[in-house]
Amino acid sequence: MKKNLILRPLLVSGLLVGLVGSFLLPSFVLAESCPSKTTVNETTVTLVGELTDLIGDKTTSVWFQYGRTKSYGQKTSEEVLTQPGVYCITVSGLLPSRTYHYRTVARSSAGTRYGEDKYFTTTSDSEPLVDIEANGSDGPIRISYNSSATLTWDSSDADSCYASGAWSGTKTLSGSQSTGRLTSSRTYTLTCTNSEGSVSDSVRVNVDTDVSPGFAIGKSVKNLSRGTAFSESVYAQPGERLTFMIVVQAGRDSLYDIVVKDTLPRGLIYRGDLRVDNVLTSGNIITGLNIGDLAAGERKAISFRADVAGAGSFTFGRTELTNTVLVSSGDTSRWDNAKVSVSRTAVAGTATEAPTGLTNNLFSDSFFLPLLITLLIIWLLKSRILKFEEWLDIRKKQYQIYKSNKMLQLRIAQAKAKEFFQQKT
Repeated sequence: MKKNLILRPLLVSGLLVGLVGSFLLPSFVLAESCPSKTTVNETTVTLVGELTDLIGDKTTSVWFQYGRTKSYGQKTSEEVLTQPGVYCITVSGLLPSRTYHYRTVARSSAGTRYGEDKYFTTTSDSEPLVDIEANGSDGPIRISYNSSATLTWDSSDADSCYASGAWSGTKTLSGSQSTGRLTSSRTYTLTCTNSEGSVSDSVRVNVDTDVSPGFAIGKSVKNLSRGTAFSESVYAQPGERLTFMIVVQAGRDSLYDIVVKDTLPRGLIYRGDLRVDNVLTSGNIITGLNIGDLAAGERKAISFRADVAGAGSFTFGRTELTNTVLVSSGDTSRWDNAKVSVSRTAVAGTATEAPTGLTNNLFSDSFFLPLLITLLIIWLLKSRILKFEEWLDIRKKQYQIYKSNKMLQLRIAQAKAKEFFQQKT
């Protein structure tokens, strides 16, 4: 039966915040020198634990695991206890105003046991720092009408942060967030605080409101078989797979009941997989697909798959195929196209090349030609065209007559010899 090691970390609670810590320097302290619970200051912590029972072992090794997350990642040195009691280890070199997780660990003949996760937060004697950016810039930045920017921020020596201006609410000490689609310029402010004070930083996002009316479309294609990127034209060979992409974007006015209709030329075969903003969609883009409405500046992407027809659909050389899309909203229409250049090359061994044998292949000729001759002979024999069996019967009869004549001549000779010897005697 496994023995249970009883571990009890003694904790002073703290607020969970923070970034990444580094390079901690632990030292083991005897029980009589330990505080009653884990104590923390700006860059140092004394971790306190208690081993309540050795459960029959003479010694038990104890240590702490610690780090910025519950994965810990670091450990103190292992110390050997010969009796139950309180022990502590001091760790220095911590970052101020950071949260660290830790737990007790003990190992004996029963195995290794872990205490529960605890955490503490170091203090700070300086004001916090904070930095906020939009699209990786301190700003101001400019974006297109009805598009979005990404806000990223970081802080140090802070206990908490909150947003104001174009956004609001409590924010983590570091993170990122989209602004969402904007139709006007905005300013985003982040304020972080600790016991020594607070500090703020802001970033400005300007929106370009000079947007043309109507809408714009774009058509592109990529060769799935070759793994190319989307472009206005691609090269392909018969039988290869393609994906077409159509992007529709509204201008400063909204669009309603948008219909997208694609025309495939002869030589391209529609294979479905129709998607709107990468979501599989029912309908038929060849006869016309209604993608609904678009708000000002909004866009949608429509894609579908097509195959290049087989070689029999193309003449030798290069064939240019143009795929056209027509997008309509009310009385307004726009069109665009993408091109596929299909190459069909001559196959080796055709009449354009001089023949060198039965198949122009040394291995095939050396194997199949004797085989064909053998099969032909077998067929001739089976069909009795060569009358091989009759020939064998005639030869057999001729041999039997020859053999009988020889036997007869031998017996006549023996009889004559016997008669000659009898006369002599």
